[in-house]
Order: sequence, then C-alpha cells, then structure tokens
Amino acid sequence: MRCWHVTFSSPRRMPLFVDEASRRAAVRRIVRVCGARLVLFCIVDDHIHLVVIGPPEGVGGLAAALWRALRRTAACQLEPAHRRPVDGRRHLEWLVRYLTTQTDHHGIDAHPALWSGSCFADLVGMRVVEGFDPRRIRQLLPRLRDEELHRNVGLDLGTFGPLDGVRLRATGAVRIASAAASALAVGPALVGNAAPTIEARRAAAQVAKAAGIRPSEIGWALSITARAARRLAEQPVAPEVLHATRLRLALEDRMMRSAA
Repeated sequence: MRCWHVTFSSPRRMPLFVDEASRRAAVRRIVRVCGARLVLFCIVDDHIHLVVIGPPEGVGGLAAALWRALRRTAACQLEPAHRRPVDGRRHLEWLVRYLTTQTDHHGIDAHPALWSGSCFADLVGMRVVEGFDPRRIRQLLPRLRDEELHRNVGLDLGTFGPLDGVRLRATGAVRIASAAASALAVGPALVGNAAPTIEARRAAAQVAKAAGIRPSEIGWALSITARAARRLAEQPVAPEVLHATRLRLALEDRMMRSAA
C-alpha cells in the first residue's frame, strides 16, 4: 500500500500549539484519528508533517478528519492539507531523517531527541502512545536501526539503556514525574483522570519506589499524599511504559552530563 506525506500549516505561520500540554494533546489526537495508517509524524510550531499509509481515495478523507479534530485544540485555524506520494524507499528514508530533525531545520530551541512533537521518542521506545505502532516504519524499512535514528538527531549513545539504581535515585522525584508524563505524552502537570495520565502517575510512583525514593517525595512531585503514592506504586503498569520512562531519564541524564 502507498505512503503519503501530508502537511498541515497555519495561516501566516501563526503558532498552532502554544504550550507543552497542547502539543502533547495534539500528538494523542493525531494518533487517535490516524490509527494504524500512521507511520511518522512531527508537530512543529506552525505546521505538521505526517506520513500515512493508504489508497489515494482514502488519504483525503483521513486528512479532512484530522483537520476537524485538530482545529478544536489548535490556537489558530489550519490550512487545508497538502499531500504528495512517497516515491520509494530512499524518499521514505529521507522523511525519517527530515521529520525527526525538524527542530534543527526550523531553529526551534529544543533538542530533536526531546521534542514532544516528534515521533523520534516513539521510534526508539522512549514514549508509548496508545494506537501508534513504531514497528510500522520498520516493516517498510527493515534495515532501520535505533543507532541510525540516534545518529540522525546527533546522539552517539553507544550501549544506551536505562539508568542504574544510584543514578536513577539521583535524578529526584520531580524529574521522574516529568519523565513519566513525557513517556505517555500527557500534560506535564499530570492532572486529571484520563487513563494515560493515571498510568503516568503509576509509572512515576513505581520508578521512584525502585530507585529508593520515599513515597512522600514522589507524592509531593505528583501533588498527592504519600499514602496515595504507595497505592500507585502497587498498581499494574505496562512494562513498556516503565521502560520508556527510564529511557527518557537516561537520555536526559546523558545529555546533561555531556553539556557539563
């Protein structure tokens, strides 16, 4: 089935999503609307890139549905989608690089590996958004490896993996809570009763417990009591969510030490 590169822009290059919470909400909405047809995506400040799979007659309807869904949360109106076919493997390989390095292309003050609008985190196991399957791009590009994705965004991570107990404990409760929110693309404040937000709070409590951080500390970071934090730490969390949270913390730690 054919791949398509779909682009949405704002009129007069106005910002589409003005804060971190709205950008993460847009990521979740894109995944929900596109479903199994979504291969790659990136939200920048004033436009959105997608790579989707589908027949020509279905792409227009998908773009229209996404246009309607995003205009409810965008800070300004969206222009109609522009779509063009992906012309073979080399074009798709170029799009992987292009979409995961948009912050560099457009001078956005954020490292492309940490930008919440990009699918980079999903592709390397550092984020889990229900409905988005990062294996789709590897089905289309079987030779694509994490090491190549890391190089694309300027990282030389070698044997990159989750932090050990000592370094994990040193990160502190606030950064663990932040990483859990990032790992599930939910609002940084971790407020509300939506299932992904609850899952993020559980992940934060469990990672903190494994690191030897007291319930009162992670409770403070999550704006809950120590007793509530203990309960969260005992509830089930998907292993891939815990892994994504730990990977996010490891990447932040590696980049902080590199910059020091």
